[in-house]
Amino acid sequence: MRFLDIDLDAFLSSVAFYRNGGGRLDPEAYQPWTEARLRDFLERQCGLSRDQPIPGWFVDDHDGAFDVMRALVGDARRPLEVVHVDAHADLGMGDASWVHLIKHVALPLAERRDPKRGDHALSLGSWLAYALAADFISGLTYVHPARRGKDLTAIHFRNGDVESGYIEMKAYTRPDLPADGASPDYWRLVKLAPDLALSPVPFAMATLDDFAATASFDVGLLCHSPSYTPATADALIPIVGEYIDFQAGPLRLSQ
Repeated sequence: MRFLDIDLDAFLSSVAFYRNGGGRLDPEAYQPWTEARLRDFLERQCGLSRDQPIPGWFVDDHDGAFDVMRALVGDARRPLEVVHVDAHADLGMGDASWVHLIKHVALPLAERRDPKRGDHALSLGSWLAYALAADFISGLTYVHPARRGKDLTAIHFRNGDVESGYIEMKAYTRPDLPADGASPDYWRLVKLAPDLALSPVPFAMATLDDFAATASFDVGLLCHSPSYTPATADALIPIVGEYIDFQAGPLRLSQ
C-alpha cells in the first residue's frame, strides 16, 4: 500500500526548527505556496486527481500519523511504502529519542507498536523513526524543500551512513556501551556493530521540485502542524482536501 504523508510545513518559503509554545509562525517570514504551485505538485508530481481523490486523514500534529499507520497495518508486517513530504525528516534529529530507541528496537513487535511517548521517546520530531521500528514501513522516500534534507539521524542508517540508501533500525543492549557522561556516546555507537538490527528499509530523497511519483497512491494524510506554519497556510488545507478525502479514511481510529 502506497501512503502519501504530507506536512503542511513543506509548502512554505522558509523552514522553522525547534519550536516552543503553540503560537503560529510569522506570515511574512514563512509565506505559503500559491494555489497554482500546490495543485501542480499534487497533480503533476504526485499523480493525484480531484475527480478521484484518495481516502485519507487530517491530523493536527504529525505523531498522529503513527496511529494511522498502526490502524492500517494491523497484524501485518511492513506493508506501507511511504512518501514523506515534509520540511523535517521526523527521524529524531536534535532530540534524545535515539537513546530510547536503541533499547526499544529489541522489544517484541507488539511493544514496538505501542511505544512510550514524550520528549525523549515518540514525539512530533521522532514519530517516523518509531514507525520504522514498528515495522510499518517497507520503503521510505523523504521529499523536502530545496537546500534542506540534512536532518537525518545517522544511527538509524546502515553502517551509520545516511547515503547508504537504507534505514536500519538497531538495538544496542550490551551492558558495556561506550558512554558520554550519563548517556551512551552517540558517535561511537554509530560506528559500533549493533546487537540486533531490523530488516533494512530502502530510503531515497528528493526535493519538492524534483520529486515525481513512480506509482499511484492508495491513501494519504495531511498534517496541520500549527506550531510550524503561519495561519495564512491554512488556506492550503481545503485544496489538499480536494485530492485527499479526509472523511473517507478506510479505518476509523480509536480515540
